[in-house]
Amino acid sequence: MLRGGLIGGAGFLAGCKLLDQRTFDPNASRPPKVYIPPPPPGPPPIPPLIEVLAGTPRSQWESAVQTVTRKALDRKPNILFLVRVLAPPGISEDATRDALQRVLAEEGQPIADTIVGAGADPAQVEMSAMPDSSVASPRVQVYVR
Repeated sequence: MLRGGLIGGAGFLAGCKLLDQRTFDPNASRPPKVYIPPPPPGPPPIPPLIEVLAGTPRSQWESAVQTVTRKALDRKPNILFLVRVLAPPGISEDATRDALQRVLAEEGQPIADTIVGAGADPAQVEMSAMPDSSVASPRVQVYVR
């Protein structure tokens, strides 16, 4: 009778899952998955000292550019003004180049001349023009270094 009970019990236990360390913790004895957090966001971009959208009348930006230039020169007499002309890229390289040359001559050069007229030495003004797909319309940005 004991033998019959053991055989019946063994048959009953064969259908059961044995208790082990994974019964209570399914991740037991498995290598850990290391969580690598994403890198923190970088510092926000430095905003320009002044930004003028192309087509803005000179009367609206001239006094502001002169005031900002004088304040910057008072703080740091050997400051460098970076005048950057940005325009959205055109359909072709020729169209982009023509748009940049037009904005540089019509918008960028007058701003650079105003900076020089406000007291900056011409050697303190650096101009550049480049296409930028993040802008919707041409603009001139003035940074300082």
